[in-house]
Amino acid sequence: MAGGGSKARARRSAPAGDRRKQILRAATKVFAERGFHRTRVSDIARAAGVAYGLIYHYFDSKDAVLNALFEENWAVFLKVLAELETERSRPAAERLGRIADLLIEALRIAPELIQVIIQEVSRSDRFVQPSKFDAFQRAFSVVEAIVRQGQESGELSADVDPRAASFIFFGALETICTGFMLEAIPCGTDEEAARLKRAVRQVLLHGMVAEAR
Repeated sequence: MAGGGSKARARRSAPAGDRRKQILRAATKVFAERGFHRTRVSDIARAAGVAYGLIYHYFDSKDAVLNALFEENWAVFLKVLAELETERSRPAAERLGRIADLLIEALRIAPELIQVIIQEVSRSDRFVQPSKFDAFQRAFSVVEAIVRQGQESGELSADVDPRAASFIFFGALETICTGFMLEAIPCGTDEEAARLKRAVRQVLLHGMVAEAR
């Protein structure tokens, strides 16, 4: 009992920034297990090991917790995408493959986070909210731009519609994540993730490569 009390006191005395992260980590786990609508703020507080009222010190509502979870993690992903878009010295197919690799790696390392983003944001009515749709659209736009760059350089087929390709690209990756959540697609080890990355590159990217003339 004494050990458990010490851990609880340590959690309560953690720096404010750490407590906020602690709450978001706990919320990710609970949202993944119970779903957003079945989760109560008290469930998040219990999982985080903090007082119920402390949640409201950092977040106005359960919705605000989910919004922060999505926006902060998606912002990191968008930053990487923006950097890849500007690396025009690298082949377009290589950059697209890198984007797919990043999502598969996130699925391997943080499956609960990916599950929450897919189930509670991209496949919910939140997707049509301007801020959420714009966030996803920025990712689509980067892929579209990279495809156009590959077409301009002659690397990718001019027959491919860049905008449609961006939606197909992310749609396929989202379905792969769903397959993992349904335990139909393995991605829990480095070897399984590497095999999945190779399959994505072969299936999604090979069809866009321009034929030799």
